[in-house]
Amino acid sequence: MSLLMNNRYGISLFLFFCLMSLPFAEVSQAQGPSAGLSPEKINSRVKSNEEGPDKSGKSQAFEFTVIAHRGASGYLPEHTLEAATLAFALNADFIEQDVVITKDDIPIVLHDIHLETVTNVESVFPERAREDDRFYARDFTLAELRRLNVHEREDKSQNRVFPSRFSATTSRFSIATLYEHFDLISELNRQLGKNIGVYPEVKSPAFHLAEGVDASRIVIDALQAFNLDGAQDNSYLQCFDFSEVKRIRSELGYKGKVVMLIGENDWKESSTDYTWIRSAEGMAEVAKYANGIGPWVPQLFNQNDAKSKKIEAANWVTHAHSNNLTIHPYTYRQDALPPGITGPHLLDALRNIVKVDGIFTDHVPPVLSWREQRRSNVDGAQ
Repeated sequence: MSLLMNNRYGISLFLFFCLMSLPFAEVSQAQGPSAGLSPEKINSRVKSNEEGPDKSGKSQAFEFTVIAHRGASGYLPEHTLEAATLAFALNADFIEQDVVITKDDIPIVLHDIHLETVTNVESVFPERAREDDRFYARDFTLAELRRLNVHEREDKSQNRVFPSRFSATTSRFSIATLYEHFDLISELNRQLGKNIGVYPEVKSPAFHLAEGVDASRIVIDALQAFNLDGAQDNSYLQCFDFSEVKRIRSELGYKGKVVMLIGENDWKESSTDYTWIRSAEGMAEVAKYANGIGPWVPQLFNQNDAKSKKIEAANWVTHAHSNNLTIHPYTYRQDALPPGITGPHLLDALRNIVKVDGIFTDHVPPVLSWREQRRSNVDGAQ
């Protein structure tokens, strides 16, 4: 997901859920039923909305996919092999890899096309910034990138975005290739008898094409090398650029599962009009090329909820459901929850009101604990 989104999460989601969570916050101050939609009411609503067995007899509540966002990024520096290994050990269903391409056309796992927010590139290669003072991975060979140390994400002022996360100062983490990530996950699956999937994202495909390299083709080649490119394989390929999603299907002939990521237009993530994407016409068009969508969590709720004092899914979500699109929103962070709402309440609202199919998360354990508790509740009710 985008760097801009990452920084906005603590601001925009905070502001949005300040409104969304007014009913929750009012509970402790109000003196009666006029307090609004309390956590207890959410729980009641969740119970009434909890889905029972489907036509096959299998409980719908069992179907909630947990995707390790940039690996176990809530505990170790994002997108490192160590973070991927921990995500595997934590038993996520999928592990995400954002992919950018080096000067020597090697796919590396890195959240941004820039380096300075998560590495010490400024001190190792101080003269290698472009005119915009940014350090681009595309300007470095893999051998050069191996010299960098990966650290916790920082903002433009070099302040840690998540201050409470991994803070050891002597550990050494490195940039790894997409092949190394796939090889690691594949080998762990083989040895441990598991089937944890991969969820790569083609980062900034238009930028890469302008640089003379086809990032999507390179990522697809990697998926094919590990037999992860089929419709039934345990993988998803995601992208924020709708033109590229269409190209992946039509020009590159990709047969695996594809997810259209949905941002906000002012993020400048791509030339895609995300407002149109969320329309009935847009969702129908997306469904021609993609199996699912990856929206930003605040986009999924009715932003007038604070006035009506109830939580409802945004109207556009019905277009996604009517087109049978899988919904995997981003991002659940245990250390950046909206004020006045707990993690389980947020997950309950996403699962039972919006009816999403899973979640990207920096923190796998609390989401898995929530899922197991909900499974137990359904089993008990049956």
